Amino acid sequence: MRHILILMLFLGSLLRSQSSDEYSIGLNDKLGYFGIMSKSWIKHQSSSRESYIVAGSTLFFLGGIGYGQKYYFYKGKRLSSYSSLTGSGWYVLGIGAAGSLNITGSIGLDFKILEWKENKLLVQFGVISMYDPLRGESLVLAGEGGPSFLMPSINIKFNRGKK
Repeated sequence: MRHILILMLFLGSLLRSQSSDEYSIGLNDKLGYFGIMSKSWIKHQSSSRESYIVAGSTLFFLGGIGYGQKYYFYKGKRLSSYSSLTGSGWYVLGIGAAGSLNITGSIGLDFKILEWKENKLLVQFGVISMYDPLRGESLVLAGEGGPSFLMPSINIKFNRGKK
């Protein structure tokens, strides 16, 4: 638990100089169900890659904070395909509170719905896989008849650029 607190303090200190903010509602491609409502601080952005710090929560009982990289295979005006990898710490509050680490990998598509000035509204669709290296178990909520290591990722994102 002490390592997670140190990780959160370290990541919080890096938030001073970001190029844009991204808000997400839905099954997040960075934190999964640990961040149904999340905010990402995009630290570096180029035509094919971005690095970010993300923090999110689900009804305040689940949550996480982490750092990751997103790589774009194709970045068009309306449609972009990507893969991302995020390392994060997560928590669950309740009678038996718990916390651990998470490695999240995802692949998906970003659809740009609206764009004005330096702001964007996007819809993201993809698949996500989550693994806890400390406990040695998958964190994916497996569906019946589907692969036990993948689950869908669908969310709406609002990206606010910096001037």
